[in-house]
Amino acid sequence: MRMIIWTLVGAVVGFFGMYAALSIDFKAGFLPIGFELNIVLIAITLLLFVFIAVSSAQMKKKAGLTLTGVDEDERDMWQYKKFSDLNLCNTIALIVSIVAIGVAIITDQPAWLLLTSGGILLLSIVSSMLVPGLMKAVYPDRELPSASEKNFAKKLLDASDEGERFVMLQGYYKTFNTMNLSLIIALMLFILYSVGTGDSQLFSIFIVGLILIVTNAQYLLTIRNK
Repeated sequence: MRMIIWTLVGAVVGFFGMYAALSIDFKAGFLPIGFELNIVLIAITLLLFVFIAVSSAQMKKKAGLTLTGVDEDERDMWQYKKFSDLNLCNTIALIVSIVAIGVAIITDQPAWLLLTSGGILLLSIVSSMLVPGLMKAVYPDRELPSASEKNFAKKLLDASDEGERFVMLQGYYKTFNTMNLSLIIALMLFILYSVGTGDSQLFSIFIVGLILIVTNAQYLLTIRNK
């Protein structure tokens, strides 16, 4: 009974929410701020690069210290958290740089800004290839795979202990659920945008739908065949 009530409430809220969204003029709020947005995105990426460089130097310095007991455990915990933060910043930098060059191309920005965005993207790609290599510097006593090796992710998983695998599994599962929900919401937003502006987003809708089908099929078939 409770499920039926919540379903009806959701249907009513969804109906009025859709009606309100379709009555909004989406185009009215868009201002020609492509240049300023591009500059902000580049600045954010550069700040992330600074953080990555400083964090990398700190990690290498601490890895060279000879510690024992509690001090060594605290250093290892600090290294682990710092490496996680560094990976997050590296991923954000790559995504923001892709968005930056996308904005530069779509909004027809000056050539120098387009080249700058392209250079930032190139640096982000190089950084994403170099950062995983820090693991060997941070954990020299462990036989970890090189980032340039084939099937790096699988080899890294095999080299991890049971506790590390459990933590990774938790992170992957939460990410999978969040990604599913986010992509479904993105589908709804693309549909609303298409109806509200008259600009067809069918290509984006089909691509996101295909990604949802492929990722869910891969996950479910993997656990089904175990």
